[in-house]
Amino acid sequence: MAQKKAQKKVRAKDLKKQRWAGIIAAILAIAMILSVAVGYFGQAIGGEGTILPEQQADPEPEDYLAHYQGEVERLEEHLEEHEATEIILRELAENYRYLTLVQQMYFDDQEAVQEYQEELLSIYQSLVEMEPADPMYRLELINLYVERQKEQHIDEEISALQDLLREDPDPMVHISLIGLLDSLQKEDRHREEVEWLHQYLEDRIAQGIADNEERFYNAVLLGEYLNDPGRAESVLEDIMEEESEESRIYQEALNYLNHLQAEDDLDEEIFFD
Repeated sequence: MAQKKAQKKVRAKDLKKQRWAGIIAAILAIAMILSVAVGYFGQAIGGEGTILPEQQADPEPEDYLAHYQGEVERLEEHLEEHEATEIILRELAENYRYLTLVQQMYFDDQEAVQEYQEELLSIYQSLVEMEPADPMYRLELINLYVERQKEQHIDEEISALQDLLREDPDPMVHISLIGLLDSLQKEDRHREEVEWLHQYLEDRIAQGIADNEERFYNAVLLGEYLNDPGRAESVLEDIMEEESEESRIYQEALNYLNHLQAEDDLDEEIFFD
């Protein structure tokens, strides 16, 4: 009996981790949407004749690998002849990111993955130098330092990002930073950022100037870190009443509400068993 209950507690903990990973993925997906338009600029630098793998019949993993390697070569040739611009570096980063995913999913070539990560690191260092006030670039740079285990740079860049977010708040990036600090077990910094972002959002809500996306991020803080899932669920339900079912924020609120309720059901199952 005790062993069964302990196993269910472990399941609940795993579910919480999986839920947070899903939330972070969804939040970062929002940012990735903003970079999709980069692909359209490929026509201006010689990519108008490119056939995407998904446009081929029954593409194989090798087709995706060849496609993204070709895009990287095209962009790097362009950079040899022209001055680097933000839009080109972003597109180059996207293609290296896809190459990394293809290698990890289908080929398990760790040497290639490490090479691509080092290239990504160099690109995001350039983007941070080019646009030092852009918090997303710095967040990506921190993630790459973590992936490459470059410990000497992580704290410095985290401090720089904290300063940026104090000067020009960006809740989407901020909550992603909070998730990163949690995974790195930087407890003091994590607690500081949770408290700061929560107070910032609460102030905007009290002033009546917060939008539903900001209220959603506040609900995530309530549900994940401030031990108030009941209030989080109430906020999410209010958001869903105000948003159309087709809106992105409605779907995010619905998904997170389902996650919270799933954990509630699991907690009840453990309690009554």
